Amino acid sequence: MTDEFVKLLDQGCADLGIELSDQQKEQFFKYYEMLIEKNKVMNLTAITELSDVITKHFVDSLLLVLAAPELGLKLDGSAEYSCIDVGTGAGFPGIPLKIAFPGLKVTLLDSLNKRVGFLNEVIEALGLTDITAVHGRAEDYGRDAKYREQYDICVSRAVANMSTLSEYCIPFVKKGGYFIPYKSGKADEEIAQARSAVKKLGGEMKDIIVKILPETDVERTFVPVKKMAITAKKYPRKAGLPGKEPLK
Repeated sequence: MTDEFVKLLDQGCADLGIELSDQQKEQFFKYYEMLIEKNKVMNLTAITELSDVITKHFVDSLLLVLAAPELGLKLDGSAEYSCIDVGTGAGFPGIPLKIAFPGLKVTLLDSLNKRVGFLNEVIEALGLTDITAVHGRAEDYGRDAKYREQYDICVSRAVANMSTLSEYCIPFVKKGGYFIPYKSGKADEEIAQARSAVKKLGGEMKDIIVKILPETDVERTFVPVKKMAITAKKYPRKAGLPGKEPLK
């Protein structure tokens, strides 16, 4: 673990009010090493510079902690939550959240089997428990009783419009829980267009929370959706439809 890595990670976490143990820092460093190594043979991320990985992947994933108090969520470990990360890719935001908040019970869902293989290697190498990586499409898992309406929190950094993403994600959330997508920059129009879709799925949009990534001018927009009612059985629609024909 290099001095530069520790310094940058400490600074980024301090800005969020998070204090990591030496073991947690080691886990982040190991994750960084594995990400860079695997990226040589598999397209996981375009972001590979040490400082960028820390800021734009690790700290960005942890920004959720700034939104949490406004939603009444305790991410300090005093409450145990079950969390699903839909379209997790290389493990963001799910793995950084799990490292920083070990009490979270995490499911990582991705549609590409090779990525899931990488995630399982990371979980094992980091010695993480209460976290599983599963291979499949959100449309299928969202209909599976083992996953449907089983989670306190659903997060996603996936690039999809808000209506489509809501149909993928809201079915996983239990009543009273939250779907919290990570959006970038100005998403006002997209968010406005998704309001009726969110309602159809049993959700209600709460106040948008905009945070600036520490030491950058990058905006991260959280659009918290509280699950107010059980999602109708017909959602999510069959694979491919939420993307092709977003709910209106």
